[in-house]
Amino acid sequence: MWNKIFERLRLRMTFTYAVIFGVLILAIVFTAYCFIWWEILANEKQELVKKVYHEAEEWVNSGENPCSDNSVKEGSMLAYFVTMDGKKVILNQLGDGNCGRTIWKHRDRWPQKMDSTRILRMHGVDGDVPNTRYRYLAAVAPVKDKGETIGKLYMFENIEFYYAAAFRTLFKLLCVAALLFVFACYFGYWLAERNILPISHMYARQMQFTADASHEMRTPLAVMKLAAQGLAEDEDSSYSEFAQESIGMIQSETARMSKLTENLMALARSDEGILPNLKTEINMTELCRQVGAQLSLLAQEKGIVLQQHFAENLTLVGDETALNRLLVILLDNALKYSPANTTVVFTAAKSKGQLLIVVKDEGCGISDEDKKKVFDRFYRVDKARSRSQGGLGLGLSLAQAIVKQHRGTIKILDNKPCGTIMQVSLPL
Repeated sequence: MWNKIFERLRLRMTFTYAVIFGVLILAIVFTAYCFIWWEILANEKQELVKKVYHEAEEWVNSGENPCSDNSVKEGSMLAYFVTMDGKKVILNQLGDGNCGRTIWKHRDRWPQKMDSTRILRMHGVDGDVPNTRYRYLAAVAPVKDKGETIGKLYMFENIEFYYAAAFRTLFKLLCVAALLFVFACYFGYWLAERNILPISHMYARQMQFTADASHEMRTPLAVMKLAAQGLAEDEDSSYSEFAQESIGMIQSETARMSKLTENLMALARSDEGILPNLKTEINMTELCRQVGAQLSLLAQEKGIVLQQHFAENLTLVGDETALNRLLVILLDNALKYSPANTTVVFTAAKSKGQLLIVVKDEGCGISDEDKKKVFDRFYRVDKARSRSQGGLGLGLSLAQAIVKQHRGTIKILDNKPCGTIMQVSLPL
């Protein structure tokens, strides 16, 4: 048995698996990316420091400039040679281009410690193309001549290429991650089915048993009901007071069992995905009035004031029998669990394109913890009181199933200072 309940569960599990797999894939991709990028930068920093020492040695031995004229012109490699105190410039190879002027403008960010490096991320100077950014790797090392330190040499390497390559690599890795994520979604969908399949088989057997048992119980319960009614109406037989009480108990419990059987069969049909016929146009104003009139006698018997307010011309497309049962469940619960000399308000109106049905009572209310459970089958807030009132613990479960079949929502709210509000919203 694979109905909408298990399909929704399968989709939720697939979503959970997809999130887990997606997070793992992204974590692996970004970890690999960051590790590779860190290794490349670490290697470039070491190589640039070595280059500074090499060029400093070349300058001392042969007077060769650290950077070629072409490198300075292109801005790929720049140099700046000063005394240790920085007061005298020995060699300036920053050039006159925007790159050199930008680096000079940000000289306060140059590395200060010998043999150290620093990445300079800078905006272009005035006169440059708007929003131009420069990325340079800067390194500094001492320059020694015959064992004496005569100055320090700064060298600046343009690493824009590495950033561009890094972004291209990241894009490719994300494309691979996207493909892996699609595969993970398919795998999660398959895995969810494999995990749910045993549960669905068990659930199918349980629902089949419930449906078969409910169906088989209808005939003997009908016979018992007729027999008990016949005994109660037999005026020729003189029963003792105990026998009369026993017959009354049999009638009461038989009616209760009949109601339980009907509810179980209705819930079994809803679980199987057998939806009601949603092609009938229903006058909900008239249906609410009929249900209100039907239960007004129960309200009078308990000393409860039943107030009814229905907007005119409320119509929707749905199953009239199911909606009638929904209204009876909501109103019957409110009356059943309301003390005498209180008021129950039953309203129906149009609100934002929805039919809003509200039943307010002034009973003891429902705790926040119980609100999460009252729609569970056979759950009753006050089990002893519910049993004495004839409660089965199936009413709200059936009400929720009917509301879902009509693509609506049902909520439980507090009716301050005391009581409960059952609010049903159905699309018109």
